[in-house]
Amino acid sequence: MPELAFALRRRRGELPSTLRRAGRLGDRHISTLVSLAVAGRATVSELAERMDMSIAHASLVVGELADVGLIDRDHDERDRRRIIVSLSEKAKPAVAEMRNRHAAPLGRFLADLDDAEAERFIDQLTTLIAYLRDQPAPAVKESASESGRADA
Repeated sequence: MPELAFALRRRRGELPSTLRRAGRLGDRHISTLVSLAVAGRATVSELAERMDMSIAHASLVVGELADVGLIDRDHDERDRRRIIVSLSEKAKPAVAEMRNRHAAPLGRFLADLDDAEAERFIDQLTTLIAYLRDQPAPAVKESASESGRADA
């Protein structure tokens, strides 16, 4: 497992030039940008929940990213007291480039698997993530190949 952690850390260091020029961005910054790209706009409290961090910490990260122009903060149209956070136009191409580059190895890996193997891998990865977050493991779906199998 140390090899996996090392490989992930090495790939994380490969930032597009727009993000490199923004200054010292740590994991929390990159994760926040990716969360906004994947799951969309959010309030700071929603981001904090997504990112498994305190609201104070999320607010700090949002402020730092806003200061370098990577995210926008806008008032909610329905409730002007709420602030909605989203990727800035400046950040969108860089985050998309980073996501595509980092997703490529996973795409190649999954392409080498048949449908049942890919589904099993994704289920196991989802379970691992739940354990890492100290959450109950999700129920694993029964695959089509298993549902037709007679038990001995």
